[in-house]
Amino acid sequence: MKSMRCRLADSRSLSGIGYRFRLHPDLSKESRMDIRQLKYFIAVAEERNISHAAARLNISQPPLTRHIQSLEEELGVQLLTRTNWGVELTKAGESLLNHARNIKTHIELATEQVRRAGSGQEGRIDIGIFGSAMLNIIPLILNDFVETHPDVKVVLHSAPRGQQIEALHQGRILIAFDRYLPESTELQIELVGREPILVALNQRNHLSTQQTIDIEDLRNEPLIGEKDSSVFSAAQALFRHHGFEPLIVQKAVDMISAAVMVAGGFGSALVPESVQNLQLPNVVYRPLVSEVDSLINLHCAYRKDEQSPLLAALLEKVHAYRTRNQVASQLALKTPPEQDAS
Repeated sequence: MKSMRCRLADSRSLSGIGYRFRLHPDLSKESRMDIRQLKYFIAVAEERNISHAAARLNISQPPLTRHIQSLEEELGVQLLTRTNWGVELTKAGESLLNHARNIKTHIELATEQVRRAGSGQEGRIDIGIFGSAMLNIIPLILNDFVETHPDVKVVLHSAPRGQQIEALHQGRILIAFDRYLPESTELQIELVGREPILVALNQRNHLSTQQTIDIEDLRNEPLIGEKDSSVFSAAQALFRHHGFEPLIVQKAVDMISAAVMVAGGFGSALVPESVQNLQLPNVVYRPLVSEVDSLINLHCAYRKDEQSPLLAALLEKVHAYRTRNQVASQLALKTPPEQDAS
């Protein structure tokens, strides 16, 4: 049996135009109403007047009336009735108005979120970190990033260098920070900043009474190295320049662990400046004096083909920090070291 379709014509017109609607008992038919129809319906429902709604929408009355008629035909119900002063919502119209407002709000929210995500204002960024850079440089960069991107979820993954590189290649993190990162055809390696190398000493060590430590003071000093040799790789030029190899008596997982071992009296350690933010018992930090620069680098790595706007936004903060760091380093080089009063 064919589904009954009934067309009724209201003898009264809306603003001079015949107002007609269709009733579809078969409401299982898929609806094709669009956002523009809902927008027009909301305006008419709120203004309770076709001409006022048309002025609000900046369109003429006839196309607005046709859109309302099309919506009613699509839904198979009457949404509006004519009154002496305009139009009134039916029960079906009141129900649709509530839904239409919710839909409009969700669409506006979704549109804004998509735009913000596309511009790097929302979303999630996974970052690989490890070692002493977590104590100073990385927090400074992330603080600047979060300040301008409060709706971005930042997830930190602490892992050794090898695991970070693997996670980068697999797309599980967007960027990795570490002291030394291997060259790769697929990864872009950038300098983040440079830090002075300090000497971490146990307070019982006779060198702790000095305000600075000369590289020659370390010729026979038991030192704690690290398994990946990040700091000692940077210090090799120092030792070669002075013609001796460091006396490594212990090896730590990273320089944070090395500082903990210094606190335990296992030896002294060369550490990046960031490590002095660790307030450990029995540990003092002294500047290292040498005829050549005693600096250690921090790098970041990310995939060359990565197009994430969040990564681009974070890299802006990395570059800003690098510029500040370079200026500070240049000023430090121009400032003569303080002389001990005697």
